[in-house]
Amino acid sequence: MINNASGTVLIYSIHRTEHWFRHLGQNMGFAQSHVVSCLPGEGDYNVVADFKRHQTAFYSNDIRESELLSADEVREITARCRVLRFMGPRRAAAMALAMAEAFNSVLDQTRPDVIVSFPIDRYVSDVLAILGEKRGISFYELTVSALPGMSMLMKKGVLCTHEGMPDPDRITRFVNELAAPLFKPSYVQGVANFTQFRFLKVFAYFRLRGFVFWLISLWKGDRLNLHYLDAQKFLGHKPRLSDRNVTKLVDYQWREKLDAFDRSKRVLFGLQLFPEASIDYWIHDLELIEHEDLLVEAAEAFSKDGYCILVKDHPLQFGFRQLGLIRRLLSLPNVVFVPYEVSGMEVLSLCGVNFTCTGTLGLQAAMAGIKSITTRNYYTTEGDFILLESRADVPRLPQMVKDFPEVDDIEARQRRIIAKQLQSSFESDFFSFQGFDPQKPALGATELGRLLGDELRQFMAADHQHGLKQLDAV
Repeated sequence: MINNASGTVLIYSIHRTEHWFRHLGQNMGFAQSHVVSCLPGEGDYNVVADFKRHQTAFYSNDIRESELLSADEVREITARCRVLRFMGPRRAAAMALAMAEAFNSVLDQTRPDVIVSFPIDRYVSDVLAILGEKRGISFYELTVSALPGMSMLMKKGVLCTHEGMPDPDRITRFVNELAAPLFKPSYVQGVANFTQFRFLKVFAYFRLRGFVFWLISLWKGDRLNLHYLDAQKFLGHKPRLSDRNVTKLVDYQWREKLDAFDRSKRVLFGLQLFPEASIDYWIHDLELIEHEDLLVEAAEAFSKDGYCILVKDHPLQFGFRQLGLIRRLLSLPNVVFVPYEVSGMEVLSLCGVNFTCTGTLGLQAAMAGIKSITTRNYYTTEGDFILLESRADVPRLPQMVKDFPEVDDIEARQRRIIAKQLQSSFESDFFSFQGFDPQKPALGATELGRLLGDELRQFMAADHQHGLKQLDAV
């Protein structure tokens, strides 16, 4: 631990990360580190009891706003959370407001200088980030970088970057690695058999898990805990038994159907893990997070313009994807559902256009010189992507593709994209939380804590300087 340590870091932990996050906090170089949790019995500070008490009061009195959260903030929190969206307006408001009260008490007690967690993916961390912002406390999201073996920090999906250009040799090394045909993100699994039997295994496991979580929530008197709720089958995005028939919609003759279309008139729709943080929280236009409707509207626009649309589902989504979206897409002319076994990069190499909101295929497409449509996100660079900024732009996407120039210097584009990633990434073992043993902490976790602390202090200092400049301007 650094001898001249100062300041306090508050860390919000999720399931099975408490000990890992505590170890990181103890090695970040701050004078104090505290872990807060919304899981029963976890954390240095626990919000469960306060949440339950306040939630009962807010719900009983049908309160939809408070001094901590406005009605508009509650509505946006609800719209972005995959659990609250299906709880009904009254219950959702009570839960958001109650969590705000519980976290406000923790902030009063700990008085942190900075807050750290994984990327915001549901309402609990969203509420904490909003409360922190109102107090002038930054909420930093730690996640894996697009660059292998590295981590990065964000604020609601906005990349935290350092000034100055990275070493040219490092840029070259990562350009060569990410532009390689077989490159895939570190979280993507290998080849698997995507059969109905496998779907049923996944489906049965998670249905049983949901039932067990429901029993635990009753036993602990904590029915509205996010951890237990998120596993329940009543949530609108959960698959049904009939969704196993997704395997029957796969077209194994997909390659032959491409021959009738020029490469420039083939567009890949790489479906992302959904719902997830990158869609619900990294996109700032609320209309764009109506994700399935957005996909269908975009497919309609390309279909009418004579494109062949290749739909490729995310391999980790098998067993979770609802059949309805695939059927809606296949009801349109010239739409093909590519087998799960086929690599996204293989399909991408056959297309002239790629469409994804925030998925890694958008990055890979731009690196390969393909016209890449995305929302503004952590990997986009000016002039290298077709940016979807609003729902009103969706019908215009084919024209936007036509107007977007072909890349004339692909190496320069690749170097711009990689340089931005290097300005925000630091070499570390992000996945050191897997199998973490607090009695024998992995060296990678200790080093990650030290590096994370250094990164936080640099960004906090930059934020402070930015604040001073704004005051001077006033």
